[in-house]
Amino acid sequence: MSEQALKLLDVSSLGARADLGAAASSGAGEDTDASAKDWWRDLGVSAAATSNISDVEHVWRELERNGIESPGQSFDFTRRWIERFKVPVDKQLFVAGEARGKVVALLPLKRDTRAGADVLTWFSGSHVGCNAPLIDRGAFARLSVAERAGVWQRMSRAMTGADLVILHSIPAFEEADFYAGLGSAIDVECLYRSVFDSWEQCRATQHTRSRRKHDRQQGAKLRAMGEVAFVEYGPGDPGADKAIDTLFAQKAVRFAQQGIADPFADPDVREFYREIFHDNNALAGKLHVLTLDGEIVAVRYNLAHGTSMFALISSMSEREELRPGSPGKQNILHAMESIFRSGYRICDMGAGYSDEKRHWCNVSIRLRTHYLPLNLRGEMVARLHRFKYRGRTFIKNNSRLFGFFKTARSAARGRRGGRNRGHA
Repeated sequence: MSEQALKLLDVSSLGARADLGAAASSGAGEDTDASAKDWWRDLGVSAAATSNISDVEHVWRELERNGIESPGQSFDFTRRWIERFKVPVDKQLFVAGEARGKVVALLPLKRDTRAGADVLTWFSGSHVGCNAPLIDRGAFARLSVAERAGVWQRMSRAMTGADLVILHSIPAFEEADFYAGLGSAIDVECLYRSVFDSWEQCRATQHTRSRRKHDRQQGAKLRAMGEVAFVEYGPGDPGADKAIDTLFAQKAVRFAQQGIADPFADPDVREFYREIFHDNNALAGKLHVLTLDGEIVAVRYNLAHGTSMFALISSMSEREELRPGSPGKQNILHAMESIFRSGYRICDMGAGYSDEKRHWCNVSIRLRTHYLPLNLRGEMVARLHRFKYRGRTFIKNNSRLFGFFKTARSAARGRRGGRNRGHA
């Protein structure tokens, strides 16, 4: 691994080549000749780690150039996250894995504490629909199964000072499971995408005759209430900040109605989304906004990378009189046309099933959470985490239990709010 390019601290050079020689020869078949075995042994697998994101910028951007599955894999997104939330250097870890003479994988991780255990996990958590290690997919496809396992094994040895690695919501692609050797995994939910070469193809496949009729009827009802306009904003555009403020205000109302904690309530979270939108780097910000007589009634916040558009947040006005016109559905109709007419080929709508995903998405990808215990304590916490998740999934899939849980949660929040107001 090039120290000039990475400036990384090599944590696993001793024995790396010999270990891979044995692993590769066992995976290559019994008829592998001596010269081939020597070749594998000389090639080796290695890993290195650093706590300075600048050390991996060059390699990260090279891997990112091949395309990303999530904004969480973006160097600019992660660096901005670290800056906004003032993540200490000693809480950061970036682990690179090398095979066949080149860096093939990179894991950006944040140190956290859960259930008394030191955990390594993603920086941005659930603020992105999925996440995954950055890999050179072409290079990984050429590696043997044993080599891939060797890469993840070596990288795990570089994850020092932790009990457990938890990697939430990694896509499980059907064509190749490159993450199979990255600990154990459980299925969690699905990621939904609209994948088409053009708006015409998308419209013909997803915007069915009955759906078009329904949208026309709702559109007519909304237009009967006033002048409807669809607006797009990019970084630096006048009106973008007002639309972002409206987005978070509408989300706050919706979360309060549902009795759910607002993940955007923290001012730093809101400022992060504002900053990354206006940064105008490899991630391009795009807002899709619907107005009624100049009032913003629906907003969709997106970040684009290459030919992919990531829809991260959507909102609509909760005004009762607007519901017959469904401004949210009218906004997404205009947004989808704009996305595919602009040359994008993927609109990623994130994880979790919803009405809009049923209407617009033609691809679903299973997501898995991977657990990589690094010691006995990590193994115990991993088991507790899996048990907690399965219990939560059972409740969500049982309508009666889920309804009871939501009622109890709302009541508990109301009691806490009453106590807080009493102390004010």
